[in-house]
Amino acid sequence: MNFYLNILNYRIESLRESLHNLICNNELTDSNVVLCSQELDKLLVKYEMLKSTYNHAA
Repeated sequence: MNFYLNILNYRIESLRESLHNLICNNELTDSNVVLCSQELDKLLVKYEMLKSTYNHAA
């Protein structure tokens, strides 16, 4: 796996853990929960796009 994909994967897993902790302690509509979820979505899209690019290049 590419170095950049590894970094993104680490950030994704870290945000997933943060989101889980936020959800356990806050309402789903809490602004911090929503913000974290949106950031996670962005990283997931970025990861999938980059992964797709590397798969096509291989």
